[in-house]
Amino acid sequence: MKKISLEEWEKKYIVGDVQRFDQKNTMFIRPGWDADINRQLDDWSFTGHLREKAGYKLEDQALRWASSRGTMMALFNKHKPNPGPATRALGKMMSEGNPMMSAMGGYSPPDGAKTDVSDPKKTTLMIKKAARWFGADLVGICKLDKRWVYSHTYEGQPFSGGPDLVPGESIPQEMPEAMQYVVVMAFEMDYELMKYMPTYLANTATRIGYSRMAITNNYMTHFINNLGFQAIDCSINDVALSVPMALQAGLGDLARNGLLITRKYGPRVRLNNVITDLPLEVDTPIDFGVRELCTACEICAEKCPSQSIMYGEPTTEPHNISNVGGVLKWPINAETCRMYWGRGHTPCAMCITVCPYNKPDTLFHRFVRWCTDYVRWADPLYVKADIWSGYGKTKEADRFWEEWEPRRN
Repeated sequence: MKKISLEEWEKKYIVGDVQRFDQKNTMFIRPGWDADINRQLDDWSFTGHLREKAGYKLEDQALRWASSRGTMMALFNKHKPNPGPATRALGKMMSEGNPMMSAMGGYSPPDGAKTDVSDPKKTTLMIKKAARWFGADLVGICKLDKRWVYSHTYEGQPFSGGPDLVPGESIPQEMPEAMQYVVVMAFEMDYELMKYMPTYLANTATRIGYSRMAITNNYMTHFINNLGFQAIDCSINDVALSVPMALQAGLGDLARNGLLITRKYGPRVRLNNVITDLPLEVDTPIDFGVRELCTACEICAEKCPSQSIMYGEPTTEPHNISNVGGVLKWPINAETCRMYWGRGHTPCAMCITVCPYNKPDTLFHRFVRWCTDYVRWADPLYVKADIWSGYGKTKEADRFWEEWEPRRN
């Protein structure tokens, strides 16, 4: 692995003019306002349907939805430029003196009290340790690049269905100039659970990741506030694009499947950020051979059930309004991907499960990753070996509840 400068990173990825992205164009939100997309989906909200098949039964659905409960914390996120309706309602109740709501305000440091920031290295170490304590598996720091901040946020229902579709409002989002740094965090999804893709059980690993993100971000924003500084909680990726920030923060490199590849967990992570005015020491982007291996490997494109992943070389041309232009990458056709999810009544994680980088962090697999970095000419051989070894195969859920042992971190 080598560290590269931001200038080198810019030459590697940025080819044209990058316009800030409107949050309403993400494929998780477009069904809420785009009638053409909306009418093609059977299941707008991924609620799913109970079936007799293992992996789709009541207990499996129960585990899946219970794992999402932590994301409810994001509904009351006041630490962002455009708070949502629930947050505004809560703020109104607090301002009106509701004693129960006022008690939820929590601790505030004495007026003018601030942590000593004369040593950014020391401050950064403290922030990274706190992030890991609060639940993050990986942490990196980058300067805020406003190209990745949403130009607008969406005020409507992300999952509206049926003929009564009522588009919401897209609101301009302005980032305060003082907010110069981003704490980027990655949360591992369980390797064993992901093998049960595409059942509700595999989606449980994703949903617990989102819950952990929302909870950790809430902790981090309050921690930074309690140090006397400002923080913007980007819970559930509702303020900015997480992948380019994670790239700039040195957490990994970009893959054919459109996801961040980390050295330790491959693509099996969820990403989230906290933007702050607390002065920090930034990390640098890294290169460990992902683009070269992805060029030789097209397993995710071949296995994608909706054929939403590109073959061939990376490009700057977007598929549709749900892609950012000007970036050299393999853009995902988010429309066809989302259609597959909505018609199958459950999300898909095939591109994560079959990726050669999706391995447990064992000594053997660390050695193989080292080879893909330092012996890049042999990439086609690594791909063939991965296929021969059968690592991308999924597991049947018939005996899940008898055999599954939850991992405790």
